[in-house]
Amino acid sequence: MIKWYICGLLFLSFPSLRLSMDRQSKTLEIMRRIGAPKPERIRITGILQSPELASLTLLLPGGISDSTAAVLKLLGTHSINIRFINKYNDSAGNTSLCLCIDTEFLDAALNLLDANDKRLGIRDFMYHPRVKVISIYPHKERPRIAERLLTTLGVNGIHILSVNNASSVISCVLSTEDVEKALASLEDAFELP
Repeated sequence: MIKWYICGLLFLSFPSLRLSMDRQSKTLEIMRRIGAPKPERIRITGILQSPELASLTLLLPGGISDSTAAVLKLLGTHSINIRFINKYNDSAGNTSLCLCIDTEFLDAALNLLDANDKRLGIRDFMYHPRVKVISIYPHKERPRIAERLLTTLGVNGIHILSVNNASSVISCVLSTEDVEKALASLEDAFELP
């Protein structure tokens, strides 16, 4: 059976993570009070957000036995469209696969993955039922877009579930409840046309 985790469990499991965030928040508040200089806004072409989605993160065996294609085939065969994908191999040789799908297909995807977990070699699994993908489009290949995006969201206490980058866009998966705060902080960090 797959171990099912709902978002927040990881955060609750690591008190040191909460303490670190509390200290960071206090440091940031002190910086705001003493008037720390605000970084110059970076010009971008635009910011877009997806409709509400659900995210699935799977830990799969890596190497030759990587079952990513089999997972995608299984979901596709059952008309579950992938709206976002991020795959990487960790230092232990595992493959981490983050997928975002339409929310109405979450239950079907969970049932399919649960029924096929041994065949696919799913080692661990986590899902978030309500997420959005925020995408930033750089202006004329400006440097530091990814750094500013990640720093801005981190400074504002917004947890990024996954990030994907291409030459013309950087996208991140956020919990739906964090999106409005994220957009407000990004509009403050970036110059829109």
